[in-house]
Amino acid sequence: MKMHAARSSLIASYGYDPATGDMDIAFSSGSTWRYSGVTMDLFTRFLQAPSKGKFFIAEIKGKHAESKQ
Repeated sequence: MKMHAARSSLIASYGYDPATGDMDIAFSSGSTWRYSGVTMDLFTRFLQAPSKGKFFIAEIKGKHAESKQ
């Protein structure tokens, strides 16, 4: 999955696979996590969010299955 740089103090980069609904987030701390079941609509809203970190905490973290990559 192609990763894209983020302008965020929490998130270094992110990627999304619309075929599987998997979203990878590489955090500024150095760890990368995969979140499953992310819809295209949710990912689009993530892209449009003024703060990707705040959006992630409010809409993705704890609401989707996650695994450390």
